[in-house]
Amino acid sequence: MTPAAAALPDAALETHAHNYAHSRSQRDRSLACEAALTLVRRIASGVLRRLPAHFVSDDLVGDGCVGLLRALDTFDPSFKVSFEAWSSRIIRGAMFNGLRRMDVVPERTRRDARTLDAARWRLAQTLGEAPDDRAAATGAGLDDAKLYAVQLALSRATPVSLDSPLPGTPSGATFGDRVIADQPDPADMAQLHEVQRVVDAAVAALPARERLIIAACYAGFATFREIGGRLGISKQRVSQIHSRTLTNLRSTLASQADA
Repeated sequence: MTPAAAALPDAALETHAHNYAHSRSQRDRSLACEAALTLVRRIASGVLRRLPAHFVSDDLVGDGCVGLLRALDTFDPSFKVSFEAWSSRIIRGAMFNGLRRMDVVPERTRRDARTLDAARWRLAQTLGEAPDDRAAATGAGLDDAKLYAVQLALSRATPVSLDSPLPGTPSGATFGDRVIADQPDPADMAQLHEVQRVVDAAVAALPARERLIIAACYAGFATFREIGGRLGISKQRVSQIHSRTLTNLRSTLASQADA
């Protein structure tokens, strides 16, 4: 495709957009949207090239489609402009608005950061070497408070991989090692569930009186005296049965673990 051909508006898109502008039917709107998806993805690719590597095109395309719908609903062929030219600006603006919503750094701080970078570049050209942040801030007219705000905001906004090594830790610890999860480790939970299953099966295989004593002691939190009162035996006898039952359970579980 020649550059001249690439610059021509998509004929199918223009036809569907003009049809929808006159008919306002949902069918024509859907056809125009389908024909414009290539335009949305192309604009998203252009915006993505100017963003850091951790951004992906999916969010840009989603916001761009919102802009596309707004462009379709406001397009008027009497303006004597192609729909592609009309919609491209609106689609790109919707993508930028989406990026601003995702940005944790206030726009004022971003503006100060751009001013700081411009001053740093001017000083580097004049001095022949890169100035430090304080010298650049002086050249940009930023006081210490604004310089600190820019440094803090940008450091917090920079994504860090959980697999990245922690600075100053030669042991190889990563940032992920310092993050406390909201939920228990899945491997630990699976192991705990398996242990509970094996213990439950071993207790279920006990004789009725021993099973009752274990259940009352560990599930019902009853004392030996209370258990003895239910069974009509002394608390000393309950203690003996309890100790013997635990010894047998340990032996049974150990033999299963070795198998």
